[in-house]
Amino acid sequence: MGSNASVQGSPRPSGKKPGEPREPDEEEVEVPEFPADEVYPPPKQNSLKKNDIYEHSKFKDVHKHVKKTPAKIDLSFNKLLNYLMQPCRTDMQKLRALFMWLCVQPITTAKYKSLEGYFPEDLAKTPRGFMKLIKEGKASYASLFAVLCRKAGIKCAIIKGVCKSAGYEVGTTEGLKNLRTKWNAVWVKDSWRLIHPLWACQTVVGRSELDQWTGYDEEEETTQGWTVQKINEFFFLTDPHDFLYYCFPDDPKWQLLTLPYDLKKFVGVPFLQEAYFKLGLRLVTEQSCILNDIDGAIETGFRIPEDYPIQMNYDLFYKREESEVDLDSRTSLNKYVIMNFEDNIWSFIVRFPVPGVYKLSIFGGHVDRDHVPWIADFRLICKKTREHCVPFPDAPWIGVGYSHEAQKAGLVDPSHKSGIIVMKPYQEIHMTFMMETILRLKVQFLHVILSEEELAEKFYSKKIVGRMDIIGKIPQHGDYLIKIFGKPKGTKGELKNICNYLICTEDPRPSGKRRKGWENAREKNLRKNLKDATPVKDIERLKLSMDKFVDAGLEDRGDYTKATSRLEFLEVHQALIDAINRRNEPILVQTISMANGSEYKKRLTSLIKKAEEVLEDLRRLEGFQHPIPDLNKPIIAELMNYYSPPSIVHDVMMATFLLLGETEDDLKSWEYISLEMRKTGRNSLLQRFQRFNLSEVPPKVRTKAENIFRKFTEDEVRKTSAGAASFFVWIQNVIKEPDPIPEPTTIQKPKK
Repeated sequence: MGSNASVQGSPRPSGKKPGEPREPDEEEVEVPEFPADEVYPPPKQNSLKKNDIYEHSKFKDVHKHVKKTPAKIDLSFNKLLNYLMQPCRTDMQKLRALFMWLCVQPITTAKYKSLEGYFPEDLAKTPRGFMKLIKEGKASYASLFAVLCRKAGIKCAIIKGVCKSAGYEVGTTEGLKNLRTKWNAVWVKDSWRLIHPLWACQTVVGRSELDQWTGYDEEEETTQGWTVQKINEFFFLTDPHDFLYYCFPDDPKWQLLTLPYDLKKFVGVPFLQEAYFKLGLRLVTEQSCILNDIDGAIETGFRIPEDYPIQMNYDLFYKREESEVDLDSRTSLNKYVIMNFEDNIWSFIVRFPVPGVYKLSIFGGHVDRDHVPWIADFRLICKKTREHCVPFPDAPWIGVGYSHEAQKAGLVDPSHKSGIIVMKPYQEIHMTFMMETILRLKVQFLHVILSEEELAEKFYSKKIVGRMDIIGKIPQHGDYLIKIFGKPKGTKGELKNICNYLICTEDPRPSGKRRKGWENAREKNLRKNLKDATPVKDIERLKLSMDKFVDAGLEDRGDYTKATSRLEFLEVHQALIDAINRRNEPILVQTISMANGSEYKKRLTSLIKKAEEVLEDLRRLEGFQHPIPDLNKPIIAELMNYYSPPSIVHDVMMATFLLLGETEDDLKSWEYISLEMRKTGRNSLLQRFQRFNLSEVPPKVRTKAENIFRKFTEDEVRKTSAGAASFFVWIQNVIKEPDPIPEPTTIQKPKK
């Protein structure tokens, strides 16, 4: 790929693009997409996301059990399933065990000598035989996973469709019909969830389709890519909206969306990769993988999380076959891109040497990583270049703008944070930085035509105690790059590029989409719909109105900006409500942090406070998960000595066991309660208290237990029975009514 290495030898993080292998469209084993003898629930959208129903940390025991699977047990479906299902109590645990087992099988590298000569229908009767068929391209991961799930009692459908996998041409339908794949939908937690077992189990690493694209910074290598085995958690229970960036089912119902995409929208959505979602990035510019030039330039950008510094980079390629103009082989394409960092947004501004079709590949990862993953591809279409378009003076791999590298080196409080500074010719510039430590610094000034010696007469830098200044005067029209190199004084090694700025006399960014000066009736209606949807609390309606607004290419007169702000507020507000209702500590911590870091913190003060109170309650109640420290034989013995206990004792124990999951009719018998207290092992009282989770108690049962509990005071119970008082205190601490959740508010601006 094209290199972007700095002149001082700082290596550019090299990103590798993964491309996914595909399933055979025709198989030699017959596994129906849906069992003929079973009725499956209809596919529909579910409001809960993957993070709402699945927490990876809760399945460590299942993972350990799977890793200890005995050898040769895969010669029998019954033996394999009997072993894998041993520790599993819920469908989610069963599903996770099956998924993990499949992921760790060396299907493509294993030898199957003992199975030579068998017919496919016989091989499909055992897991190992099925895996041999997969290796030979006669069966699919999706079919084997469906067989495993169905034999374990989990509803599992096989879904067919097209995909954006290895070889996909970004932004086109060309060849898409040949990019077929299969995946699964599983019924778990009362909803359909998507799993792509093949892509979860393995991926292809390497370059693809590069023979059709040209990047002129260095000679291209031609490699076919290679398959490596790994567990890709992204494709386990993937949220439908995220899954549609990759796979498009033949049957639109299996998109699991209320408003399904058509093929045109599937092709047009941003070509994002798993790293985009894992890193928490957000595309803040046009939501499309096909970008057209505006005044000879294109811009796209990503917002990064505030607490996770991310370095991004890029490669620009030219598509000869679809372009009418040839490109000089000496052209350094990456120098026609400037990468700017400002306000936690990485933006990529591209201008073009000739009209034609280009591809921009984006990479990104944590600043301390040497290699960064693939983030996205964009298809860029330039119809007309800018007049006298020249490359930028350089393409520094850390981009321009006040960078994490500068901050880490101790260069702080810059007078200019944006890396792009637009000025007039002959105008003076004065930049300042403070230094937290003693630094060795060097400043380099670059221009496409003027030499460094000529620029030295116009620009200079100076250091005084704890400060550095850069001063200069723009000598003529054009672009000027200021590169700052530094390192702590006394350390070994070369100076490192830590910060860059582009000073230009013409803004390199697109000037804005040119439109006719009037709007037709349909466009006026779309603008009105957006305005009407903005003040209401319907997130889906607002999203739909915004999508239609963008698709129509309407000019943002403040309407779209206002709607974007409102949508962000509603999403943060809804996330807080969901976290409060779920009473899940990790989710509450994450959501409260997100809300406090948002610009809506003041407007959400009451809701954040409520979430913090719930979090505090949960942490206080952690001590009550097995909350009776004096739960011992004397206490149990005292209660079991009752042949016919006082009603107050019976009622307290009835309320206790109601919360632990017993039925009211059974608990009317004191003999039944005594038997429950006598149980040992996993069903002992201590073990049941340790597993107790108030959020799993049905509201009706909780109300019944609370009504019984509120009939007495702690003193009344303690005077009757010290043992019953211990249980009374436990109930008292775990039952707490949540306060009502406040509605979202809109701050009204004072009228002028």
